[in-house]
This record gives sequence, structure tokens and C-alpha cells, in this order.
Amino acid sequence: MSKTSDSAARAAKAEADLRSAGEAGDDALDIASLALSFAVLDRPEQELGDYETHLAELVSATGATLAKTHAPERESAEPVAMALANVIAGRFSYHGDTETYDDLKNADLMAVIDRRKGLPVSLGILYLHVGRALGYDMAGLNFPGHFVLRLQTGTQATIIDPFNRGQTLNTADLLNLLRSIEGPDARLTPEVYATVSTRDILLRLQNNILSRALKAGELDRARDVVARMIWLAPTRAGLQFELGRLEVHAGHMGAAAHAFETCRNMAAGEGEMRVAGMAEEALRRLKTKLN
Repeated sequence: MSKTSDSAARAAKAEADLRSAGEAGDDALDIASLALSFAVLDRPEQELGDYETHLAELVSATGATLAKTHAPERESAEPVAMALANVIAGRFSYHGDTETYDDLKNADLMAVIDRRKGLPVSLGILYLHVGRALGYDMAGLNFPGHFVLRLQTGTQATIIDPFNRGQTLNTADLLNLLRSIEGPDARLTPEVYATVSTRDILLRLQNNILSRALKAGELDRARDVVARMIWLAPTRAGLQFELGRLEVHAGHMGAAAHAFETCRNMAAGEGEMRVAGMAEEALRRLKTKLN
């Protein structure tokens, strides 16, 4: 098989895996594998074997580190968080990219593995992959502007900042972080501690690419990213609305109308009447242009 056909086969498999994930329940989603699938679509010429081996190595090394600790420590949140940090940030040198934060490579898991640095969410995916593979209860939190993780062991829990070398955060740390993002009057609320789904984490990863593409005026790139997000989350009405807007910019009026109609019907079915109304208005304007 030629290199071109190899690349096409990898891209086709990545698309198929994402579409299959879109039909699966959240508990069935393999977060690191799907993040690699997104990355493959931009670099289909790159074989995945070394990246998959590295992910397994992170799990093995962390498991070996924990095996050297006393049994009670393996059931306590802080020692487990420390083991994760010692392996991922220590032995393998993963850290947040503070110098070129907006570099798109920071949202590409293959590039993150190559460069050992990335965004909070891409690094968080590595911590989640390792922790979950070892049987720990780990989840991303709905923290605004900066992705953090919760590690739960029995009645204990700790918050991990994957961007800052796996540092654990107490309540005061979280409040300071929140105020640095939202201002001095920000308060910690239950919503800040709410967990987010694996699907939402992967969408957040892609949204980093989408927002940068839109900011740069790369609308074709943005349209491709939204289409990929829809493969993973085919029932999200808001994504259909965004796709419709980008199809209008591309001059694909038929595709735009289909996306807006899909958005309207989905949103109405879910009781999201504001979104349904926006889609209906977009359809009306589109028909006015066509007439």
C-alpha cells in the first residue's frame, strides 16, 4: 500500500471512529484514543503506533510508581495525584506551554506528545487517560477558562492542575485562579465543581482549534473542525447552527439551509426554543438572499 493510500486509510478510520463514538454512550468513550483520532485528521501521514505505545508507557510507569507505595496511599487522593504528577510532569516532562499558548499544536495530542507541552485540556486528557486506566475515578471540572481535574478516592478528593505540572489545588488556590480569570468579585459556586463528560472534554479540545481558526479568518478550516465535532456529538444543535453559518460564508447555501433546519428541529425537540428561534431566523434570512 502506498503512503498516500496509507494516509487515506488512517483518515477514514479516524472519521469512522469519531462517528461511531458519536453514537455511543459517554462511558464507552476512550478519551485519549479519540483525541488521537482528531489529530490524525490533520496529520494522516503520521502512524499512530508510537503514540499508542507512549500512552501505554505512561500508564505502566505510573502503575509501577504506585506499586512501590504502601497500600493505603494507593487509596488516598493526594498520593495518587503526586504519583501522576511525578510520572507525567516529572519523568516525562509534560508541562503547560506558557510561551506559545495559542499555537495550534497545543490542541493536537500527537504534537503534544512530540513536544511534551500543551493546553490545560490536552494535558488533562493524558492525566485522565492514565488515571482511568489504573482504575481511578477522575473527571474534568466545569471550571471557566482553565481546565482542571478532580481525582476521587473513596471519601477523599483532590483537584489537579495538569497545566502546572500536576500541582494539586486547595480551595484558596481555586479561588485565586478563578479571580485571575473572572475578576476580584468572582466566587466559587457549585457549578465550578460540576464534572463534565468525556464528550464535552473532547469538544473543548476541538473548540480551542475552532476559536483560533475563526480569529484568524480561516473559515474553511473552521468549517472542517465543526464538521468533525458533529461526528462526535451529532445531537448538539448549537454545532449545527455554527456549521450553517460557516456554510453561508463558503457559499454553500443548500448545505447551510440543511444545517439550520437540522439545528431548528433538534433544538425544538430538546426544548431549546431560543436556539430553535435563531435557526428559524437564519433560515428566513437565507431564503431572502436566495430569492
